[in-house]
Amino acid sequence: MKLRHLVLPLTLAALWTVGNAADDSPEPAGNGIKPIVRIGDFKLTNLHFSVFAANSERPTETPEQQIRLLNELINTFMVANSAEGRALAADPEVKAAMEIANARLLASTVIDNAIENMPVSDEEIEKAYKDKYASSDGREYRARHILLESESDAIAVIAELDQGADFAQLAKEKSTGPSGSDGGNLGWFTPKTMVAPFSEAVLVLKDGEYTPRPVKTRFGWHVILREGVRDVPVPKLEEVLNEISRDLRTEKLTAFIKGLRDKADIEVIQTEPPAATNEGEAPD
Repeated sequence: MKLRHLVLPLTLAALWTVGNAADDSPEPAGNGIKPIVRIGDFKLTNLHFSVFAANSERPTETPEQQIRLLNELINTFMVANSAEGRALAADPEVKAAMEIANARLLASTVIDNAIENMPVSDEEIEKAYKDKYASSDGREYRARHILLESESDAIAVIAELDQGADFAQLAKEKSTGPSGSDGGNLGWFTPKTMVAPFSEAVLVLKDGEYTPRPVKTRFGWHVILREGVRDVPVPKLEEVLNEISRDLRTEKLTAFIKGLRDKADIEVIQTEPPAATNEGEAPD
């Protein structure tokens, strides 16, 4: 298991401080793991200390700092394993919180391991680079648009533009898209980042022109104003290598999780959404 943690050696001084609580002759538990403190019938190991230290913001450079951190760890397990702690562990809300915390730790560790075992080949990188940049015309375009729900609404907007209406103002008043409040401004983009009907319409326009007819996409009906175009050099492979590798690993991780879900035995028992609770209180 590739659990990410920092293995910190306990100093002799730290072990001496807690010597009265430790086993007289601890036996190695394998892989260098050995008990260092016994709390009732629970044995706290050097691995517990290492993981605790790795997740703590406290410094651990000096013996005194390690002693302080070790005592904090002892107190943590002592309180958790107390009769009060064991009683609370049976509380439904606490139990659910513990299950979630455990699932998050295991899931993140599984994902870390999966990513480490997802090598990206040179062939995959080369193909991804060509797919992303080979068909690029080396240009970016700047445009605004007004998104409408129907073709008739879009035709009416074009009629207003033909009469001299201001495009940005109409976008603020009539566009149903998120860019409407900014006058329909889409900023600079490459054609590949837009759906095909939209980018195709932008390419045939000249700067300052708007579409004479509505453009339909899966989002609705668009009236598009092209504002500018600029040359953007296609990056070299080495310049985007890290980005492409990251994208490929993300794709593989998505496929890995989908594969797990496809094989999982999942049953939706309650079709209604869970009732909301206040201040973290469990429902009655």
